[in-house]
Amino acid sequence: MAKKTEKTKKVEEKKTAKKVEEKKVKGGRKKGAESEKQVEPTDEELEELDEKEIENFEIEGLDMEKLKTSVVEFVGKRGDDGVFQSELWKKLKLSSRDGSRLALKLERQHLIKREKILEDGRWTYKLKIAHVPVSTQSIESAPCLICPVEQKCTPEGEVSPRTCPLIEQWVLTEFANSKKTKK
Repeated sequence: MAKKTEKTKKVEEKKTAKKVEEKKVKGGRKKGAESEKQVEPTDEELEELDEKEIENFEIEGLDMEKLKTSVVEFVGKRGDDGVFQSELWKKLKLSSRDGSRLALKLERQHLIKREKILEDGRWTYKLKIAHVPVSTQSIESAPCLICPVEQKCTPEGEVSPRTCPLIEQWVLTEFANSKKTKK
């Protein structure tokens, strides 16, 4: 029981210290162009965050699922080029602190990758999509899905994928379509 009380006190002290720090940051901001330039949290500050804090990170008043989807879509549209973390904050109107925590959360969920790079003499992160979504468009037109003799089809049988004219035509068509879209 005593340990639980000590633990509760530590949590409350941590919350109080966090609120005091937030008030200092809010009160110490300058007006004008300087306030718009946000400083990214240092690696040391980010390393201090524990797993639970990142995992449970939420921004009050925002639908986190919708935000997560928006970020993944935005980063995914940029493809291999990725997007600077600071650019994402500006687009979503987030603070650098919230943006960094959101990026960490999405990285730990294996939705994005954070790549540390030197840009204009400053270290920053470029966000890239972790996994490119797979399109099912090509298999949607596969003849096997509506084949009338599919039950008789075996690799060594009379009806076989190796000798099927429908599969051959489908593969040729898909190959031609993929060449057209790459040009």
